[in-house]
Amino acid sequence: MPLNIVVFGECGAGKSSLINLMRGHDVAAVSNGANGCTLHATPYDCKSSTGTSYRFWDTAGLNEGDGGRVPNVEAIVRLYQLIMNLNDGISLLVFVMRAPRIKDASVQNWVLFREIICRSQVPAVLAITGLENEENMDSWWVKNQHSFRAHGIVPAAHACVSGTRGKRNRDGTYKFDEEHQESRVRMLGMIERHHLRQPWRPRGVEWFREVVSVSYESRGPCRSPRERREVRRVAGQGIDQLKSRCGMSDQEARELAERLKKG
Repeated sequence: MPLNIVVFGECGAGKSSLINLMRGHDVAAVSNGANGCTLHATPYDCKSSTGTSYRFWDTAGLNEGDGGRVPNVEAIVRLYQLIMNLNDGISLLVFVMRAPRIKDASVQNWVLFREIICRSQVPAVLAITGLENEENMDSWWVKNQHSFRAHGIVPAAHACVSGTRGKRNRDGTYKFDEEHQESRVRMLGMIERHHLRQPWRPRGVEWFREVVSVSYESRGPCRSPRERREVRRVAGQGIDQLKSRCGMSDQEARELAERLKKG
């Protein structure tokens, strides 16, 4: 059974390009258009040089919403459903971000899926794309790693990569062929070193919980009191974490939790 590797991030971050990079040929559709985002989770199987079988999941782009602090809810729901339905477990999260800016929605998505949904039980690595024009891709991380730590994004490993080969040269080669091949080695090496050999099997998050209040009403000296039970639904641990870790308001957290609970 292939090990599940979930690749997630914003639309346009380069998730599909990275999957093509790791597969060694184009299998995932890539578009430069404004609406060229992956809409549904799609699996792509790959075998490493050591013989390990992976199943890369190309997922819907987690774009920031039009208002408030909640990123695109529909994409979050789809990714949550994917994770909950992976009965054979998850071995690695690959979070893809495009340099140079760290968006608030990116921080929320990292916390939501790594810490709240996967309970920090699944290793999460970071792939930073769009660095092909850097003289040294690794130097970008050296200069910016403190910003990631300040935002609470501390990956098990990182890879600064180029997901594109660039323009074609007259001799048939491409402008970023060297960076592209180097990026493939980095990505596959990072995944080989950090995936779980024994996959973590997802468990549902406690978005809401029920509190039962019991009271007794007297029915006279010769009769037993009548028991009354009142069941109230209150915020569970998941909502508390959305508020404390993702900075959401109580209303935002409850609305997102309702969508995730319904699926």
